[in-house]
Amino acid sequence: MNNLKIILLLTICWLTVSMQAQTTKEAFISLPENLSADLNAYLRMDLIDLYHAGLPALVKNSLGDTLVLERLTPDYLRLKAGGGSLQLIVLKMINESPLYCLIRTVCSPVCDSRIEFYSPSWNRLQPENFVSPASPEFFIENKSDFPCIDISLMQWVYEPETAALQQIYNTPHYLSPDDRQSIQPFVKATAKHYYWTGMRFESGSPDFHN
Repeated sequence: MNNLKIILLLTICWLTVSMQAQTTKEAFISLPENLSADLNAYLRMDLIDLYHAGLPALVKNSLGDTLVLERLTPDYLRLKAGGGSLQLIVLKMINESPLYCLIRTVCSPVCDSRIEFYSPSWNRLQPENFVSPASPEFFIENKSDFPCIDISLMQWVYEPETAALQQIYNTPHYLSPDDRQSIQPFVKATAKHYYWTGMRFESGSPDFHN
C-alpha cells in the first residue's frame, strides 16, 4: 500500500470517528445562525457553560428575546425561545453516523412546529426520507360529517426518556370554545407516536422497533 492510500485510509477513519463523536453540544455550537433563533456561536457557548455550571442558562438574542437552555444531554437539547422552542436531537443511523433532527415550534398562542433533518455539515435533507407525518384526516373519524376547517396546526415533540417522537393535533385549540366542543366528538386521537429505527421514524410501539 503506497503512502497516498495510507493517508487516504487514515483520513477516512478520522472522519468516521469525528462523525461518531458528534453530540448535541457540538451540533448546537456549529448550528448556522439562520437556524439558531438569532443566537451567535458565542452566546450558544455561554448558554452551555451556564447550564453545566448549574446557573440559570439564559441569554438575550440579537432581537432582544430571552432564550433559556432547558435541557442538554449528549443526544438531546431543548431551548425555550420566546413563546416557542427549539429541539435538537442527534440520531444514530444504522451505520452509526449521526443525523440531526431539528424541531422549531412557534406558539401564538397555539403551538405549530416544523420538523427538519440535516447532515452533520448542516446540509438540509428531505424530511420525508425520515418520517411520514400523519395527515389531519388521521386524527378525525366520521370525516364526511366533520366541518370544514381551513387551518391545520401540528406540533412535534420529542421525548428523550422514551425516545418517542410525537405528532400532536393542535387544530382544535385554535377554535373558539363553542366550535371546539362541536368537533370534539369527531376527534379520535390527539397524538401519534413514532420511534427511531436507525433509518427513519416509524409509527408504532418501541418494542416493535427494537
